[in-house]
Amino acid sequence: MLYIGSRIQEYRKKAELSQEEFADKIGVSRQAVSKWERDKAYPDLDRLVCICEILDVQMDELIYGEERKKQGELTQENLASNNIVHMKNLRGRNRFMRLKVIFGIMTVICIFSIVMMAVLFVRNEWSNHKDKNDNVRVEKVYQQYTKADLCYFDDDGRKIMNTVWLDVPGIRDGDYIQCYTGNDNSGLFLNYSLSTLIFVAVFVIVMIILLILTGSEMQRIKKEEILQIILEDEKADEEI
Repeated sequence: MLYIGSRIQEYRKKAELSQEEFADKIGVSRQAVSKWERDKAYPDLDRLVCICEILDVQMDELIYGEERKKQGELTQENLASNNIVHMKNLRGRNRFMRLKVIFGIMTVICIFSIVMMAVLFVRNEWSNHKDKNDNVRVEKVYQQYTKADLCYFDDDGRKIMNTVWLDVPGIRDGDYIQCYTGNDNSGLFLNYSLSTLIFVAVFVIVMIILLILTGSEMQRIKKEEILQIILEDEKADEEI
């Protein structure tokens, strides 16, 4: 590490000033400047301020040298780099939590869709039926293309109520539709359109694919977070 006298001499020469010219600007003798540069004497604080102004150099740089300045710059760069890493980690955690919520919602939707698809296939007329029944009355339609309460009378005159999912457009309360009764007269089976069955099946497949992709993205973010923790630990060990 250079002494202050050597740095005064270095910056004086960079400013293309002789010892005498430099001394005149400061208001001291040439011998005083010579002693400073040979570390035989040191300027006081007021002189140091004047020297820094004349040589256009920072006080820290003159006293501690460029090495200290570079260390300060590296420290600032490290702080900026750490802040960037911290922000990336924070964004990664926020995204992971959002994906976790989305994954949960999609899981519920997927399970519901699978159950719905199973019900539609089981309830479809070709799966299990005894006789066609044209006197099935729609008691209540909850909403178009959703569930509805159906009512019919079995061979013994008993009133049977079933809640089913309807894909009949424009159906209203009090309408009659065609259904099939089960072999044991215990349920109704509808003739769902092929487009409805295909739509539900495709929807379930799409939801499963989205679930897989979302889960993969969550695993990737988690691995990146673990890797970042390992790298930070290794960096901390190196600093120690």
